[in-house]
Amino acid sequence: MSNFAKTVGDKFGFPVKSIGIHKRYVLYHIGPCLVCSHGMGGPSISILLNEIAKLLKYAGADSLWIRMGTSGGVGVNPGTVCISKQAVNGALEPYHETIVLGKRVQRPAVFDQGVADELVKICEELKIESTIGKTMCCDDFYEGQGRLDGAICEYTKQDKMDFLERASKEGVRNVEMESLQFGAFCNKINVRSIVVCVALLNRLEGDQVTSTMEQLK
Repeated sequence: MSNFAKTVGDKFGFPVKSIGIHKRYVLYHIGPCLVCSHGMGGPSISILLNEIAKLLKYAGADSLWIRMGTSGGVGVNPGTVCISKQAVNGALEPYHETIVLGKRVQRPAVFDQGVADELVKICEELKIESTIGKTMCCDDFYEGQGRLDGAICEYTKQDKMDFLERASKEGVRNVEMESLQFGAFCNKINVRSIVVCVALLNRLEGDQVTSTMEQLK
């Protein structure tokens, strides 16, 4: 995100101002933009979301929140920009579930359709392959995402393929680990949001990234 902040500053001609002491995450102010990292997984991003929400409320700032990063594609080519219209959990259920004071709380994670449509147009203009669909958000990188190369694997390759093909048929286009918490939180506090991730690989074809460094760039 430090590199991305510099890119934003160079692109629009704004100075890049570092905020805070950068212990848990980095935070930069660039003109009308905030750029920050959030760590891996829902619990990590939830800390940032709460603290950024309070910061922007005290600042009186209206905002659009964009989570971006990498993901595993489902039935899409490596390099495809996957724009999320909705996040589902590892069971393909359309909500984020958390426990508050011993009680289960479920919140949906849907994203701003207008922003999604605008991003598709931008990708077309830039001649970048893109898709709009559901994002499956998992609590685990290995078993939760059906990988075969983790320390624990109690299912077969066919089990994995059956599940990923089911997910694809239900509209899932990529897999990552933050969109559900992100979308549910933004919906709850009435902030417009979108998730945009590049697919590093097609999980229907394997678990390993085989793209060259030039393709990854």
